[in-house]
Parts: sequence; structure tokens; C-alpha cells
Amino acid sequence: MKRLFGFLICVCLWNITTYAQQGKVEIIGDEQLQFLVDEKVSSVDTTDLWGYRIQVYFGRNRDEATKVEQKFKMKYPDLREEVSKDYFQPNWRVRIGNFYRKIDAQKLMHKLEMEFGDVFLVRDKIELPVLD
Repeated sequence: MKRLFGFLICVCLWNITTYAQQGKVEIIGDEQLQFLVDEKVSSVDTTDLWGYRIQVYFGRNRDEATKVEQKFKMKYPDLREEVSKDYFQPNWRVRIGNFYRKIDAQKLMHKLEMEFGDVFLVRDKIELPVLD
């Protein structure tokens, strides 16, 4: 009996909510509020998004990082623009690529494991591709 009563209440409530009125919400506010919203929207940098890169070097030796970077650029000239060498005290790191999909990064990573040894995938902010 309790189940039947509970079922009837659910059906009644569902009918009430499905026939609710549709309306338009108008927000009346100060002009300063709109100015602040516009300023915040314009300050957001939307040129970066989260994706994947392949890290081929991580260590304290700057010369070694440069060697790894140059070696990659020589072997893969078509990816020359996607190499980044960064210094985060006290370590250097060399990362490759701007991959939006993980599977694309993994394909290149498996090729690079033979040549560079310990490489791994890193989730990082990537740059948007340039559209023609």
C-alpha cells in the first residue's frame, strides 16, 4: 500500500513539473556590473587549452637538455616548432608536441622510446593550432 501511494505521489509531482510555465528572466543591474563582467571576459586568455606533450628530458644539466633538443630537431624537422626547452629551478625539461588527443601523443611516444630512452606523457597546457 505504501509503495502504491508513493508511486501515485511521484506521478502527480511529475505531471505538475512537466506543465510548469515558461518564462523570461530579465536581470536589471548597474552599468558598473556589466563593465566588470566585460573586463573579466576580455582578460581571460583562451589561446591555451589542456592537452598532452611528450617529455624526453628532465634533469639539471643544461648542455644535455640542449643536446636532446637538437637531436630531436635533426631527426624530426617537421616537428621542429613543437619542441620546448624550459627551466624550472633547479631542473631543465624538454617537451615535444601540442597534442589534443592522448592517442596521437602515444603514437609518437612509442617511436621516441627507442631513440631517447625514458620518455613519458605529460598533461600540459598546449597551444591552439594556427588555422589557415
